[in-house]
Amino acid sequence: MKKIFKRKVYLDHNATTSVSRPVRRTMNRVLKYHYGNPSSGYQKGKNAYNILEQARKQVALAIHAHSHEVYFSGCATESNNAVLKTLSNHFYPDKKKIISTPIEHPSVMNTLEYLQTRGIEVEYCPVDCYGFVSAEELEKMIDEDTFLICCIYANNEIGTIQNIKEISAIAKQYNILVMSDCVQAFGKIDVNVKELGVDYATFSAHKLHGPKGVGALYARISSYMEPFIHGGHQEEGMRAGTESVHNIAGFGKACNNVKKLISHSEKIQTIKGLLIDGLRAVKHDMIINSPSEKCLPNTISVTLPGIKSKELMMMLDYYGICVSSGSACSSQINKPSHVLKAIGLTDTAAEETLRISLGKDTTIRDVQYTLKVIDKYLKETWD
Repeated sequence: MKKIFKRKVYLDHNATTSVSRPVRRTMNRVLKYHYGNPSSGYQKGKNAYNILEQARKQVALAIHAHSHEVYFSGCATESNNAVLKTLSNHFYPDKKKIISTPIEHPSVMNTLEYLQTRGIEVEYCPVDCYGFVSAEELEKMIDEDTFLICCIYANNEIGTIQNIKEISAIAKQYNILVMSDCVQAFGKIDVNVKELGVDYATFSAHKLHGPKGVGALYARISSYMEPFIHGGHQEEGMRAGTESVHNIAGFGKACNNVKKLISHSEKIQTIKGLLIDGLRAVKHDMIINSPSEKCLPNTISVTLPGIKSKELMMMLDYYGICVSSGSACSSQINKPSHVLKAIGLTDTAAEETLRISLGKDTTIRDVQYTLKVIDKYLKETWD
């Protein structure tokens, strides 16, 4: 077999993305010239405050919200915690039930598990083999104790896009609030919080070529929200602490590029199709867990029977290829993915599954190289 010359291929964009050049320039400028405290009354502080508010408008514009509905946080995990915990504190014990799905991000799943120890009842609406929620089944679960429906917009492992608009419409009939984790959807498909009809939505900068360490929470103006970090007056009193102005500015700048990111979807979808065809050619019994429709254009969950994903990942890493076996936030836990289990995979199949997530800079050559390395590994394993 011919020697494979190593190259770098990044296929884990659902875990994080590189920080774009315009974002880096914006952040560097803020760090160098606008280091004032946004709460200070003199000009340098006012300049920092203006940068912060400009970024808020940029985020709001990208998600079709009003700037007064956007609160900055340290990450989407913090935003998810804030909504779930503050609403539970507000409604309990008069109402104590949350309806969610078994394929939520770990930051939601683990928070819901914690809330159950505090008296909150959590019921999970089953999903089908591609991770889709049945709106009819979800409606049957609603009772007078229900105060919140929590449903991820686009799943981070298999790419399934839920019909949040339909779920929100059902919720409104029963005067129930809706929260959606929109982290993976943002920058890949259009996210219009008004059209979706959600009361709360969460976002993260580092999934769309922004910096790590900054997220956003959308809370509809008329929706209840209470402070989730107490102290000063920052973020309209919701999140105390001096703001990370350079990170927030970077988030805002990244949001300016959302439409352009989405414009790459067709190209990415084409390359995704080539990758799936190539995987099928090198491993005929492979199984695609991601749906063919209503799926993120960049995401592939693939099961390769008989091949341990951890071992294949090590081989790919040796050749400079980055992929994952599931959510980056739970990859260190030595147990099968809860998402893959929820769609019906056995423990064995879950351990034979890779998540490949493409980006705007992924090329056909990247895919060809990846397929060549996988083919080499399979031949060496089975020969």
